[in-house]
Amino acid sequence: MTDFTYVAYLADLAVDSEYQRQGIGEQLIQETKRRLGCECMIVLLAAPKANDYYPRLGFEHNPRAWMLKGG
Repeated sequence: MTDFTYVAYLADLAVDSEYQRQGIGEQLIQETKRRLGCECMIVLLAAPKANDYYPRLGFEHNPRAWMLKGG
């Protein structure tokens, strides 16, 4: 979801475990960045197992996220 100007929310980036460590996820993110342009930032929520992955791609942790759970 994006406004193509300020922010894009990247949801559910997943690569089948059989195909991981081949650069597929990084290529998907690079293609997303290319389509968005240089002014639009990408925001995502990482699965716990991916917390070490995204910093290697240049993502910075941001503590200003908020969640409102249903119920």
